[in-house]
Amino acid sequence: MIKTEICKYCGDDYIPKRRGAQKFCSNSCRSLNWKNNQPIQELKVPVANSKDEEPIIAEKPSLQEKMSLAGIANAAVGVAAVELAKDFVTPYANKPATKKDIEDLKAFLKSRYFLVKNMRRDIHGRQAYFDIVTGNIIYK
Repeated sequence: MIKTEICKYCGDDYIPKRRGAQKFCSNSCRSLNWKNNQPIQELKVPVANSKDEEPIIAEKPSLQEKMSLAGIANAAVGVAAVELAKDFVTPYANKPATKKDIEDLKAFLKSRYFLVKNMRRDIHGRQAYFDIVTGNIIYK
């Protein structure tokens, strides 16, 4: 003899698949029953005289909204570790130039090439410079 049960949410008859443990006919009835039994979040009503205040929903702060000093410290340590690893792994030639590097390059270019004042410009309008390292005259 097959024993039928009555669903505690919708009241339909069903044949239980788990003896003694099943109280609902389906997962949807079970989840709807759970949803209906949850406490309702109350809305705080502002005082009648204050028109500027908006209604505030009274609810507990979720875990995502909480911030702790330990979490901030962990994030800072993680970022520092990544930056150090990136600096260690990146070859020197592939690192980005800083303002000091650019200033050093300008100073080097000014000291290596000297303008030759007694030569005319070439056909493209470029001036002649003497390269101290190679000993050649170049146009730039």
